[in-house]
Amino acid sequence: MGCDHARRRQILEAAERLFRQHGPAKTTVADIAREAEIGIGSVYLEFPSKDAVVEALSTARHERVLGAMRAAAEAPSGSCVERFRAVFDARAREFAAMAAEGDHGAEMVHCAAAGVKSAHGRYLAEERTLVAALLERGVRSGELAVADVEATAAVVLLAYASFSPPWLFQRCAERADSELQAMHALVLRGLEARG
Repeated sequence: MGCDHARRRQILEAAERLFRQHGPAKTTVADIAREAEIGIGSVYLEFPSKDAVVEALSTARHERVLGAMRAAAEAPSGSCVERFRAVFDARAREFAAMAAEGDHGAEMVHCAAAGVKSAHGRYLAEERTLVAALLERGVRSGELAVADVEATAAVVLLAYASFSPPWLFQRCAERADSELQAMHALVLRGLEARG
């Protein structure tokens, strides 16, 4: 495919603006080309399809969430429990911020588009790895009592699923934060080492 990084960035920025305003389903490659002020063929030099554009943007958004989670997990100070809270708080904040980015802002992390589903699948695998590493760190430090880190990571992510798309997007922000803090108390009580 293409290798013009400036043109690729121009296409992605144009597509991002259009997707936020109209959504990916109602945006065509011709619309993207017009918004980027380039020819349709130039779009296809960089991306084989509109779905590839959608996937690139969705991947970037998912990476934004993972970046915030990783930064919270690697905080220079704080207990494992504090990091755990910070990781899921950062995750919820990033998803909520995306939902606030225009009428269709959330569609790049949750919609039926194949590109979004593909990016989301990779995100879920990386998220699970990150949570498992955080749990493992807590076990090593003696703060957490977890017999099976991988199974626990999966269950923890299921518990926090309502604080991710699409359910998070349907909640009042203040109520969601209060409920998230209650979820932390519940989950962490079950994970913390006793005695």
